[in-house]
Amino acid sequence: RCWWSGPALTLALAWALAGLGAWSRAEVCNSIDIRNNVTRFSLLENCTVIEGHLQILLMFGTKAADFRDLSFPKLTMITDYLLLFRVYGLESLKKLFPNLTVIRGTHLFFNYALVIFEMVHLKEIGLYSLMNITRGAVRLEKNDELCYLSTIDWSRILDSAEDNYIKSNKDDKEECGDVCPGVVQGKTSCPPTVINGIFIERCWTHEHCQRARLKCPA
Repeated sequence: RCWWSGPALTLALAWALAGLGAWSRAEVCNSIDIRNNVTRFSLLENCTVIEGHLQILLMFGTKAADFRDLSFPKLTMITDYLLLFRVYGLESLKKLFPNLTVIRGTHLFFNYALVIFEMVHLKEIGLYSLMNITRGAVRLEKNDELCYLSTIDWSRILDSAEDNYIKSNKDDKEECGDVCPGVVQGKTSCPPTVINGIFIERCWTHEHCQRARLKCPA
């Protein structure tokens, strides 16, 4: 069982920060609450680790263009939980948090470490660097446009995916037609796994495969 501390955690974060030149300028931030508009996203600017939770919620006047230039590649770990709720216009997290690698779940939101609820325009999660949720489960509910859920193998990220609550998303209606990288070209580029007897490639988006879980050092 890997609890992502000590050498394993250092290795994961160093991997995520490789090439960014950010390891020597790591900044630990406290819990951050971003709501109503995108202004408070500036609080994330230099955060490498959020020691606490990150909540992004209640933005009813925002549009896709408001998020187009927002990206926080330095952020690699959240020690508590990540919650998104009713943020209009946000279609993916792939540009917002391209290097988020670990959500530790030290303190949870009602037993969940990742909550995405009533995100009406979210089309994909897109957290393609996420490799470990150390404690807690995932709740994805009432996201009418959310696809690329059947292509994620949560057992690669969590010790147990049995407590996940994934209901009432677009993926449930079999309307998504998710395509992993390389499929259109007839190439197999994402590692496949078996879930419920179904053997398919695993990916976060049409551009990003799901990475294999980083093993703890012996």
